[in-house]
Amino acid sequence: MENNHELNQNNQLDIYDDEREKLKMNEFDGIKELNNPPPPWLMALFYITIVFSAFYLVIYHVTKALPLQDQEYLNELAKAEKKKEKAGIADVKPAEMITFTDAASLAEGKELFTKFTCVTCHGQKGEGMVGPNLTDEYWIYGNKIENLYEIISNGNITKGMTPFKDQMNREQILKTASYVLSLKGTNPPNAKAPQGEKVE
Repeated sequence: MENNHELNQNNQLDIYDDEREKLKMNEFDGIKELNNPPPPWLMALFYITIVFSAFYLVIYHVTKALPLQDQEYLNELAKAEKKKEKAGIADVKPAEMITFTDAASLAEGKELFTKFTCVTCHGQKGEGMVGPNLTDEYWIYGNKIENLYEIISNGNITKGMTPFKDQMNREQILKTASYVLSLKGTNPPNAKAPQGEKVE
């Protein structure tokens, strides 16, 4: 801001009349200080931060009514684990995995195979497109039900395989895997060249 004060004969700045009422009584080494407080909005913001800090201290540290960030993270992990358990995906042992062979289950598996866009990478008949051929004797991750369950559940992002554990429950994954196993030897047209290792 431009300073329009002029020096008087004592080499001191003149004080305007409207500033005299703002002068503080104390003086140091010839220096006089104006009582020029911060604007009200700034003071209001300052007091609001004090009140907020008091509430924050009581809520998060004294009463612990709300969790801190680290505890909130642990709570979210626990919720995710419960969600997995509810879906029946967590800690499923190979002995608990059933290969469905009945027509109704395989039909449902085929429907899921289409619904969750498996056909985009593997083709309508499992012949393979971007993804591998599912009808031959060559497998990248193994040809057992637990192998397919694992790859369908957790996927393999580096290979472009999407995980479906948050979209399908345990039974749906098993039926989809069972349908994939049922495609072996179907010899669809335009089948993709084998990938992986041959498994009898």
